[in-house]
Parts: sequence; C-alpha cells; structure tokens
Amino acid sequence: MRILNIAAALLVAATMVAPVSAAQETSQRTVLVTGANRGIGLEFVRQYAGKGYRVIAACRKPADAEALNGLAKDNPSILVEQLDLEDLAGIDALAGKYAGQPIDVVINNAALMRGPDKGQSFGSIDYAMFDEFFHTNVRGPLKVAEAFWPHAKASGEKMVVLLTTGQGARGIPVPGFAYYKSSKAAIDNLYMDIGRHGKKDGVRVLTLIPGRVATHGERQTPGMVPVEESVRGMIAVMEGATLEQNGRSYLWNGEESLGLPRP
Repeated sequence: MRILNIAAALLVAATMVAPVSAAQETSQRTVLVTGANRGIGLEFVRQYAGKGYRVIAACRKPADAEALNGLAKDNPSILVEQLDLEDLAGIDALAGKYAGQPIDVVINNAALMRGPDKGQSFGSIDYAMFDEFFHTNVRGPLKVAEAFWPHAKASGEKMVVLLTTGQGARGIPVPGFAYYKSSKAAIDNLYMDIGRHGKKDGVRVLTLIPGRVATHGERQTPGMVPVEESVRGMIAVMEGATLEQNGRSYLWNGEESLGLPRP
C-alpha cells in the first residue's frame, strides 16, 4: 500500500507543470522588438508572431498600447514588456529578466522623431530636447545592443538590427529636424562598429531603412511604402544576411543604401 501511495504521489508531481517564466529557456525562436506599440514595430510583432516566433514586444507605455495588447490577448507567444530607451537600468533589468533565453533577432525600432520644432536651430538650441533625442536615438539603441548581445550570441539566428533613415549622414532636406538627423548619423556610425564586433562573435548586424511608411495615420501617397510590404521586405533582408554584410545599411527592398559608408 505504501508503494502504491508513493507511486501515486510521483504521478501527481509529474503532471504538475510549473508555469514558464520569462527567464526560462524555450526552443521557440524569439525576437525582441522595441517601439512595438504602433506602426512599423507593431507590424514586426504581427508578422513575426505569424511566422511562429515568440515575440518580446517592448514599448514605453504598455498600458496605452491598445493595438499591441489586442494582438497579445489573442496570441500567448506575444509578451508585452515595458522599456524606455532613456532608462539604462530598465534596459538592463529587461535583459536580466530574460537571462539564459536566446533571442534570435533583436530589432531596435524605437526612436524619437519630432520636428520641425523651435530649439533645433543654432543660436536657440534647446539642450534638454537635444539630450532627449540623443538619449533615445543613440544611447538607448547602443545599450539595447550591449544588454541583449549575450542573448543574440546564444541564439540560432544571431541577428541585431537598427532601423534608420538613410538620411542621417546626408541630412534631411527640411529645416527643423536637426536632432533627429544628427542622432541617426551618430547611431548609424556606432552600429558600423558593432558590426565589426559582430564578425568576431558570429552575430549579424545591419541597419535597415524602411522607406517612407505611414506610421502616424498619414494618407498613403505615391512613393510611400505600405507598412506590411516594408516589414516583409526587411525580414527577408535579415533572413538572407551574412556576416560579410555586417555594419552595412539596406533598404527594405534589399538594395544596399549608398547614404552610408561601408565599414
């Protein structure tokens, strides 16, 4: 009788499966997307979830991300997380939460773009605004790459990308976007350095240009790229990328951008 009781207890214990925490490893391919609450980031979440990936969908204010939360409600593979690119400790904390979890694709999509604004012209520089742009568009994506580098290095796909404009180095031909275009020029150059480092670690690193995409509810006009087509194209570029391409910049359609020097 005692033997039967022990066997029964073991059977019950075997059927009690603990819930999987964020830090527990999974064999499911995983992607991290910043700025996942709308526009291009939201479309990355939608398409990668449709491809069977586990999606860590990060944004600054998850409580306000209605569309993202709606996707996550219908798909348990979408995990909505809070992430503010100005908060370095918060970036480290999120990386720590997923410690030991390989992340196949790290997509730095989030960025601050605002203009034309007063305070961006020489002679009337708003330095608080300057810091906000450079902390969000430069320091943040740099920190995300560093914090999640072990996760990417441990994965099967080993991919880290940054979404950029392609006009950072050449400049946007509209006055009042000084902080956006200069911050993009800075992070573009930093990602060329990250690409060189990636060759040593076997991690593929690219900057990607989505094209003119309606991300703020703009009317679709000639020359603009539908967001679904842009994201589908960028995913194809990532899937076909090699280490030899590290640090280079590509348009959503696979063409190499001539706006940035090669590393």
